[in-house]
Amino acid sequence: MSNSQTSSAGTVVVGAGIVGIATALQLRLAGCEVTLVDRGEPAMETSYGNAGAFAVSDVIPLAEPGVLRKVPGWMLDPLGPLAMRWRYLPTLAPWLLRFVAASRPSRVAELTRAMATLLNRVNDDYAPLIERAGLTHLWRRHGNLTLYRSEEEFGAAQGAWDDKRHHGVGWNKLVNGAIREQEPVLREEWRCAVKVPAWSHVDDPYTFSRGLFDAFIREGGRFVQDEVLATVSSAGRISGVETANSGRLEADAVVIACGIWSDRFTAQHKYRIPLESERGYHVTLPNAGVELHHFIQCASESFVILPMGNGGLRLAGTVELAHRDAPPDWRRAHILIDKAKRIVGDFDTTDMSVWMGNRPSVPDTVPVIGPAPDTAGLYFATGHGHLGLTLAATTGVLLTDMIQRRPSSFDVSPYRLNRF
Repeated sequence: MSNSQTSSAGTVVVGAGIVGIATALQLRLAGCEVTLVDRGEPAMETSYGNAGAFAVSDVIPLAEPGVLRKVPGWMLDPLGPLAMRWRYLPTLAPWLLRFVAASRPSRVAELTRAMATLLNRVNDDYAPLIERAGLTHLWRRHGNLTLYRSEEEFGAAQGAWDDKRHHGVGWNKLVNGAIREQEPVLREEWRCAVKVPAWSHVDDPYTFSRGLFDAFIREGGRFVQDEVLATVSSAGRISGVETANSGRLEADAVVIACGIWSDRFTAQHKYRIPLESERGYHVTLPNAGVELHHFIQCASESFVILPMGNGGLRLAGTVELAHRDAPPDWRRAHILIDKAKRIVGDFDTTDMSVWMGNRPSVPDTVPVIGPAPDTAGLYFATGHGHLGLTLAATTGVLLTDMIQRRPSSFDVSPYRLNRF
């Protein structure tokens, strides 16, 4: 950690989660002088416990048509796919109203186009980073399987799959024996599945994120472990950040990529981003003893199974809307064990661990990527929800183009902060 009172850096990236790390690495590879700053260790907050997926098929926003009919039932079940701590309803109400507004069919169509534009380029944006960082061995490009119990259950979702295909998502339907050919351990009750070949995952999200950070350092990037108290600007232009222990870090550009904690800086500049915590839980089973090749999604119960190294599993998913500092409800993690056994059969829970993280979520699902409206040199990268790992490299590409004033190959206005 630096103890000097003043230092100079071309670009300061605030936040060493996966979005901040990938952005810092993209900038450094483009020739920028970059300082990455975080109060904690790199990749140890929300990025530590994500589900490890490059979820390229998630082009439809959370507020998709028909979801509102399901919400009341979900919210009455504290262990359901979507739960809300009712004591926080007054705080969450503005976010929920925007969520409802985002579910209008015309708005969903706009948001789907915006998400598809980002997600269709994820693999191409990640490939050079992964190769440069020497992490190809962690990147499992086997596709995924989304499971359905019956043709009727799949039929209810087919319209959404057809819409995804229209937006560039390739997929294949599998039934009965064809599913077991892909994954022999899956139980017989799962009669139908959808495979997305372009979907991929990493064996261990923390190891992967840390590997990108190590590549950033090898490429000449600088890391300062310190708390950023505020941005510093003069005459409408950013000039750096003020830290708790390292003094002022001067910069021509500052990127705020602090996840759910980005609101400290939006508030400083009087921007109103409806940013709330989409709290996610996971169970990691290092000794599960289950050999899976594909990332598994259970459509009806909204959770996923990540195959980790040496037969380990990570069970993750569901959404809990609550204050970021609310105590965890660990029942939401433990219930995933029973759900997973209905898919892959019994497994070893020895040395299992549970985790909860705060995913930064905006009500329209589309992340905030771009410049501040009235402070030159200030950029934001937040609101990625459950797609932080997926969109990290692409976010870094977009911000690098913006900071270096290179023209983008597509319209970036849907991701701007001032849409709110």
